[in-house]
Amino acid sequence: MGNEQLSGWQAAQLHWLKRQVDNLREEEHRTDARPGIKRELWAAREELDDYVRQLKKSGVSIHNGGR
Repeated sequence: MGNEQLSGWQAAQLHWLKRQVDNLREEEHRTDARPGIKRELWAAREELDDYVRQLKKSGVSIHNGGR
């Protein structure tokens, strides 16, 4: 334990969560951003951080840096 690789599903989930954060971050800087975008971005970041913490806690090795 402690050096397991991401499964295909875990990698896809991680990629999707990162993409959500990136998309919301881009929208946050647009002049026509939705009113609740800051809250949505905060929630997406929390979800990504929680998922990464959960993976690390279960011993999954996550490479490729941060967000």
